[in-house]
Amino acid sequence: MAIFKIQTASSTVNWTGKKVLGLHTGGINIANGFIETTDNFIKSGEIQIDMTSIVITDIEDKKTHDDFLGHLKNDDFFAVDKFKIAKLVISGSEKTENNKLKIDGTLTIKDISHPVSFIASVEIFTDFLHSLGEIIIDRTMYNIRYGSGKFIDNLGDKLIHDEFVLQFKLIGQV
Repeated sequence: MAIFKIQTASSTVNWTGKKVLGLHTGGINIANGFIETTDNFIKSGEIQIDMTSIVITDIEDKKTHDDFLGHLKNDDFFAVDKFKIAKLVISGSEKTENNKLKIDGTLTIKDISHPVSFIASVEIFTDFLHSLGEIIIDRTMYNIRYGSGKFIDNLGDKLIHDEFVLQFKLIGQV
């Protein structure tokens, strides 16, 4: 058994949100976390995300960028003044084909928790852990309904897809 502390400076989480006429991208910081392994499986863990650190990487116009960032941080989306931390609590893993792991856990955003499963590559060395993967999240399950076709009719090209993707690279050290 080993417990790997997440190295926040060298780990990354990038997000992609899609809409009818394109997509937006950005990043968000890991506040802290750990992953516990046994026999090359992930046994448990917790990754805390600093929601106040969310950034947008694809909008150059300052006013558009600042307006959208404010929108993401306010109650329409993540309400970061009230919910500064989102977290993934890992409950276990199992091997899949291609030598990857299916990781199970509970994702909490805006104090709303739902089970999640996702596939990740995980390399475990003596003192280091390296993991790459992505999680697809339905934002409406976390009461993020702005621009969703499930809740608002006739949005046309203003429709924002309900699913967004988090791509991550985690580096852990014993």
